[in-house]
Amino acid sequence: MMKRIFLAVGITIAVSACATTPINTSTARSTPPERIFAPELMQPGQDKVVLIVARDAGFMGSGCMTAVYLDGRKVSTIDNAEKVTFHVAPGRYIVGTGPNPEGKALCRFGAESARRETEIIAELGKPLKYRLALSANGEISVAPTAF
Repeated sequence: MMKRIFLAVGITIAVSACATTPINTSTARSTPPERIFAPELMQPGQDKVVLIVARDAGFMGSGCMTAVYLDGRKVSTIDNAEKVTFHVAPGRYIVGTGPNPEGKALCRFGAESARRETEIIAELGKPLKYRLALSANGEISVAPTAF
């Protein structure tokens, strides 16, 4: 009986250790400019809404860049524990993520089929924060975050 308990606890710890963890967007390192493909989204303004996309930290997937999409257009590639800050006009958008289609070897595997998206509504005065997370089984997600 004790063997089973230890085995269950060990498996739980091993699996949860593979999942990623959220990062603090206020202290996270920013994606360098050479990996931002939509420079027009980097210009702040009073008529713009701040959209922060942060990739979780963790071992899972850390060897590969992840693509960030806005309305189906690749706007950035983001590394483990990085954030990218965009300035968008008010409105509805689709934020997406997935393996980088220009990645090396296995890093681009499933670039289209593994893409995940969510709709956002950008309103003036309401900054948006989203996290890119990898589950223990390797599935990527894009979701709102308070971090």
